[in-house]
Amino acid sequence: MKVISIIVSLLITILAFLCVEKVPQGNVAVMYSTKGVKEDTLNAGWHFVSPLTKTTDYPIRTQTKEYKKLNVATSDGKNLTMNISVNYHVDPTKVVSIFNKFGNADIEQLEDGYLRTRVQDGLRQSVAGYSVIETFGVKAGDIKKDTIETLQQRLGKEGFIIEDIAISSPEADRSTQAAIDERVKANQELERAKTDKKIAEANAEKRKIEAEGEARANKILNDSLTSQLIEKKKIDKWKGEQPIEIGGSGVIVGGK
Repeated sequence: MKVISIIVSLLITILAFLCVEKVPQGNVAVMYSTKGVKEDTLNAGWHFVSPLTKTTDYPIRTQTKEYKKLNVATSDGKNLTMNISVNYHVDPTKVVSIFNKFGNADIEQLEDGYLRTRVQDGLRQSVAGYSVIETFGVKAGDIKKDTIETLQQRLGKEGFIIEDIAISSPEADRSTQAAIDERVKANQELERAKTDKKIAEANAEKRKIEAEGEARANKILNDSLTSQLIEKKKIDKWKGEQPIEIGGSGVIVGGK
């Protein structure tokens, strides 16, 4: 009897162990069996479930997934590669729908398959709206905005909530990079020419203003120099000295 009791206790312990399911923190679990998927889900913690019931965990706290060297093309046909990092979480109210759509694929499989494809499609669509120069420069912020809005709209319906993304600077092949460098150089030269023109125009305007000012001053001076004023200035400068004539040559020098 004692041996039988030990065996029974051991079987009960094994059965109890098989019936205990742990759901990690930050996750919920979908339960399913040969009878189908249960609508109720398990929150984080320890749970007793039927040994015939299996579970699949889905993260409901923020996850970060990076996708490297995704191939994209610009509106002017330049091929680029870009890295994108995605912060997301699973909507706990849609985990059953996700399971019904994708089966018992875990989150890593979804990240490497379905999510990767959707992220790459969203990035491609955004980059395709801009030229290669814009992609490398002033439109980088718009590309991020377009991409995150596209992903939020498409993936949110499926139960994947996109919180934020980070897109790296694009990488181009040698020929594309050479073309970009030429365009950048040409733009720099154009901007420099515009700056030089503005400087020249400013200097010309300065000289014009100075000349007009000098002309106005001369006019005022000329208008003020009447014949009476000129005679007065001569008288004011005269010290009472008489000119002296030397010999009969008619040469006159100053005298006292």
